[in-house]
Parts: sequence; structure tokens; C-alpha cells
Amino acid sequence: MKRAVKLVLYYFLYQFVSMFLAFVAWGIRIAANQQVDVDILTQELTQAQTQIGAVSLVIAGILMTWHLLHFRYVTFNRDTLRALPLRTVLISVPFCIAAMYFSQLLNEFMDLENLNEDLFLEMSRNVFGCLSMAVVAPIIEELLFRGAIEDHFLRRGWQPRNAILVSALLFGIIHLNPAQIPFAFFIGLVFGWLYYRTGSVIPGIIGHFLNNTIVCITLMSATKEELQLTTVEMMGEGLTYTLFAVSFVVFVVLYFYLNKTLPPVKPYVEEAPVEPTETTAV
Repeated sequence: MKRAVKLVLYYFLYQFVSMFLAFVAWGIRIAANQQVDVDILTQELTQAQTQIGAVSLVIAGILMTWHLLHFRYVTFNRDTLRALPLRTVLISVPFCIAAMYFSQLLNEFMDLENLNEDLFLEMSRNVFGCLSMAVVAPIIEELLFRGAIEDHFLRRGWQPRNAILVSALLFGIIHLNPAQIPFAFFIGLVFGWLYYRTGSVIPGIIGHFLNNTIVCITLMSATKEELQLTTVEMMGEGLTYTLFAVSFVVFVVLYFYLNKTLPPVKPYVEEAPVEPTETTAV
């Protein structure tokens, strides 16, 4: 558990350092243009803070990915890609989409406060914001929570259900936003189970990418008023609940299919504890 906490702290540390460096770079650029008036600085900062935040998230993602690979918490190579059958990847896509749809509906019923709604809306209008949400976040979060943290729990001899549960819980909590935590937790369970069954973060990255890309496109194309509407209000009860039933059935059927055809690919159970620097496969 100490390794998991340490890696999560590194995750936030890289974000903090990247944000600080981005603001310093912005300040140097402004100073070079001799815009030292307080009112001008305030106006410039207000206009630039979203882009600065988005750029810093991209940088932080790159740094955290480097950290995980450099210190051999995870590995990623051509053999990893070859080991995962294309059929498994293709089946994982509808499995993840079905899980995302009905879990989003359940999340809406909780009606939790969305602290980051305005931030995400602004980031979706920014190239770096879209890049950080749709590309960087899926890669780094799957490498971190599945490839490094969950894998470590499994190799320490944890029961698979406990390793998946704790990594998903950490994944939910780090979002620090009530409206995101339940959804992220459930999706973390799905991605965690896929990692346990396939030994690869690829299915999780693809599912994560699809989810975040859909969110980004929705934020880009919808008005703020439309974003306040629930799925039922947008599509109507009939279509919403029909799709809910279909997605649930698809999820259950594919779960049992994958559970039958994908036995765990690694000798996880009851392994001896490993040193922190031991390589774990992605």
C-alpha cells in the first residue's frame, strides 16, 4: 500500500511542479513584452489560466509516464502488444461502452455536485485541454492505477478482488470531484478486471480514451444549459431506459464470455513479495 500512496503523491507532485513551471514561463513571456500593469496582468492571467492549466497537465502526464517507465514500475514494448489478441481488444470496446452508459445513468441519479464543470467546459475549448483529457489522462491513469498499483498488489499476493477494488477506489478518489468519484470508481473496477484478465493496460486505455473523448466532444458541442440536462431529459424515458437495459445485457453477456475465455495470464496468486524496482508488464 505504501507504494500506491507514494505513486499517487508523485502523480500530484508532477502536476504541481508542471503548473508552477507553466506559470513561470507565462510570467517571463509577459515580462518580456513589458506588460507590467497590474490590470493588464490580471486580465492576461484570467484569459490564460485555462491554457496554462491544460499545458501543465500534458507536461505532468509526460513526466509521470517517464517516471513509471524509467523506474521500471511498468514496461511497454512490442511483445506486450503481440501478447494481446485483437479479438480481445475488439470485444473489450462494447464491454467498456456498455459499462460507461449504465454507470453514467446511475451516477446521474445520485445528483452529486460537479465542482469542475466550468473548468472542463473551458478546457474542451482548448487544444491542450482536449489533449490532456482525451489522450494524456487515459494513458497515464491506466499505467498508474492498473499497470503499477494494481499489478503491484497482485504480485504481493493480494486477492484479485481486493487488488481491483482498492486500485479502483484510489482511482475514484484522486478525481477530487463528487460528481466524478462514483463513476470513476465503477469504471475503475471494469478496467481493473480487464487488466487482471488480460495482463495488459491496452483495453483500459482504449475504454478510457473512448469515455474521455465522448465527454470532450459533448462539452465542445453542447451549451452550458444543455449540460445541465440529464440523459432522461435529453433523450426521453423510453429511449434512455431501453438503452440502459441493452447496455446492461451487453455488459453481463460479455463479462461471462470474457470470464470464460480469458483466464488470468500471470501467476499472480500467492507470489512472494517483490522489490519496488521489479519490472511489471503492461
